[in-house]
Amino acid sequence: MKKSLMLLIGAALLGGCTGNKVTIEGEFAACPEEGVVLESAMANGAIVADTIKTNTNGEFRLKATLPEGESTFYTLRCAERTIPLILSKGEKVVVKSVPGLINGYTVSGSPESELVREVRNLLGLGVAKLDSLTTIYNQTTSKTLQQAINKEYSTTFLDIKRKQIEFIVRNSGSLAAIYALNQRIPGDGVLFSGQHDIVYFRLVAEEVEKNYPSSPYLAGLKAAIDNYDRQVEFNNMINDALAATPANFPEITLPDMYGKKQSLTELQEGKVVLLYFWTIGDENASFRNAELKELYAKYHEKGFEIYQVSVDTSKPAWVEIVQMQKLPWVSVCDFKGGNSPAVQLYGIQSVPQNFLLDKEGNIVARNAYGDDLAGELKRLLK
Repeated sequence: MKKSLMLLIGAALLGGCTGNKVTIEGEFAACPEEGVVLESAMANGAIVADTIKTNTNGEFRLKATLPEGESTFYTLRCAERTIPLILSKGEKVVVKSVPGLINGYTVSGSPESELVREVRNLLGLGVAKLDSLTTIYNQTTSKTLQQAINKEYSTTFLDIKRKQIEFIVRNSGSLAAIYALNQRIPGDGVLFSGQHDIVYFRLVAEEVEKNYPSSPYLAGLKAAIDNYDRQVEFNNMINDALAATPANFPEITLPDMYGKKQSLTELQEGKVVLLYFWTIGDENASFRNAELKELYAKYHEKGFEIYQVSVDTSKPAWVEIVQMQKLPWVSVCDFKGGNSPAVQLYGIQSVPQNFLLDKEGNIVARNAYGDDLAGELKRLLK
């Protein structure tokens, strides 16, 4: 699991120093006399650098002093519009926000900010297609069509990632590459969250250090790499154990929607249990849950249980989905997202992921879905 960019970069930036100033001017079209806010991305949250109101034409002019004179991530806000920037000393940046443009704005006078816009454009085009596929998926009840849409969705997702990788490799020494590493797909989480994505984090860290040796963002980037290494080590340990002999599962005790503590150990006693990590934001969650409900109905009386752990942070939203989908098994969540002890204990980097436990409490399979999961259940519950 990945944290937001603000948490990932995680290095303290000291404000109020004597760093060089930058100016940002431009226009938020159709936003006359609205407040414009410039915020820097700090390790402990967003810090306001300057505020001003647009004139009757939506024009504005802001100034900021870079902490320690270092290139810094900023967000420019006006009403509901946001523009990400990476500002460097001495720059005179011109921004124009016009609804209807790709990502709604143009920027000049800041090379890093122009690269950030390129990242956003690449993502925006792909996400628009994903949104269209999701709409079609939700409007049909045909499983054949849904499976075809899922396949096209996966192909589009991989194409988005491929283009982001090309950008990162081409601009690995830029701070915009850090921004690219933290792009999110609505409903699918962070784009670079797989075990093999660490190679891109290492590449960017090495190249950024050459161009920005004193950048406070380096420490956070290296910390993210260390976190990946720990997660990979855990995953390798589990996989090695599965390859040799079944591995016992680490205990989890989390609250259900009523606040009652539900223990994985108590549920597992003498049962075959699927430990399933998921999020309601997964566009395919309803489809996967529907498949699980069929297996649950078939094998529950024979000793099959499901312990479903949500990595969401909003209790109302999670409860609504659990109730709406009428999930018959144990559903739990502590609303800590990627910081959940359960997520860290099992080395979860992305969801969905699952672990299948046999009647003796051994992990006998990982990430088994569809026919593979059905086959395992048939073998274990015969």
